[in-house]
Amino acid sequence: MIKEDIIQKRKLPEMVEDQMIEDIIQNFNFRKCYLTMKSLNWTWGLEDRSVPSIERLKRSAIDRLKNAIEVAKQGKCFKSTYFSSSGGLKASAFVNRYGYIENLILEFVLTEWESDGD
Repeated sequence: MIKEDIIQKRKLPEMVEDQMIEDIIQNFNFRKCYLTMKSLNWTWGLEDRSVPSIERLKRSAIDRLKNAIEVAKQGKCFKSTYFSSSGGLKASAFVNRYGYIENLILEFVLTEWESDGD
């Protein structure tokens, strides 16, 4: 197999990232997020102040995931995790030592607390 054939068979990083995003959007339980937000009357927006629909949650999740990827690619620290969050959705992108996105995570964060011991 010549070198050009090998190169053509490799997937571009952007294609892999798009597949990772699609996998998350297809498998993440947006209905559970919606029902939780509805029961808590957790609204978004300054004008309409409404509980976001499942489609709006999905669009926001895609934005968070793409933003986490973008920030990770701009970062100078490899083997690190970069985040993007808003409205309860938190996306994390892990960059491997070669500068490629190795892992994407989407979470719905209801509550969290952290202490550094000070």
